[in-house]
Amino acid sequence: MKEKLKKYDRPMYGVIIGLIFPIIGFLISYPILTRGYSYEEMDFQRYINYTIHGIDRQTILIFCMLPNMFLFYFSNFRLNMIEFTKGLVAMTLLLGIMLIILTLT
Repeated sequence: MKEKLKKYDRPMYGVIIGLIFPIIGFLISYPILTRGYSYEEMDFQRYINYTIHGIDRQTILIFCMLPNMFLFYFSNFRLNMIEFTKGLVAMTLLLGIMLIILTLT
């Protein structure tokens, strides 16, 4: 298995996956964080606007970064994909800095 994963052990793959997984996390966060609301109260467009302008947007943005954190555990500690992990960590740090900037405004 490690021989098959060796070809994906490149920083660019980590960067690409590090960009895709937060989007997946955002899509997963919508039904989880909006349970209890009716569809008329919180449709997906309103959820996006709430993420950009809402008070609790930090919660949503941190939820988006959770898939990267899980992938970091598996790629670094279980699969020993060091180069892939470098790209993943770089994107996670970049998204974390953007999260800090967004929460300060």
